[in-house]
Amino acid sequence: MSKDGGRLRYDLMKPKDYDHRKKYPLVLCLHGGGGSTRAARVLAEATLQAKYRCFVLAPEALVGETWGRRSPQIMTDVQPLVLEIIETLKNEFSIDTKRFYITGQSMGGFGTYAFITCNPGMFAAAVPVCGRGDPAEAKYIAKIPIWIFHGDKDALVLVDYSRDMFEALKKAGGNPRYTEYEGLGHNSWDKAYATDELWAWLFAQRKMGK
Repeated sequence: MSKDGGRLRYDLMKPKDYDHRKKYPLVLCLHGGGGSTRAARVLAEATLQAKYRCFVLAPEALVGETWGRRSPQIMTDVQPLVLEIIETLKNEFSIDTKRFYITGQSMGGFGTYAFITCNPGMFAAAVPVCGRGDPAEAKYIAKIPIWIFHGDKDALVLVDYSRDMFEALKKAGGNPRYTEYEGLGHNSWDKAYATDELWAWLFAQRKMGK
């Protein structure tokens, strides 16, 4: 429960063989409209847990809730609740604040952009999958390492959204990565999260400075 009484259910996976004397990265995984997150399930697999020991936070947005306010009249923004959870976890566990990562699929891809735009100094890297950001706001997040994934036959979230964001990030001085799957529809997250190179890239990212 938040300070103002809001509630948000979430699942948390601790690193394999957690040792409080060490610091671990945290991956925030945002689900899509179907209510499940492929990223969290992949990160829970024994092989990846052994290779990349990390906390995995998977919050649950209910019907009528969103990862970032887009339609204030009809949607409830639960992003502040997620941020409160992260603050609580920072105090309870040994988490490396220079290695906060975020990824999301579909609605969670929208949310990935919303989180990094509202909190540009928080995350070391972001992976939006078949999501949508605002190209006009690319200048605020251009310096964040971002890897975008999308299927070119996606009929639910058009691939042009990712193409436009990719170009806007480059124009703003960023160096984003972009993978577009030929012939693939909306479920591009299955292929994206099965990419070993993605996880190696993600866990190699680290914020600089304090």
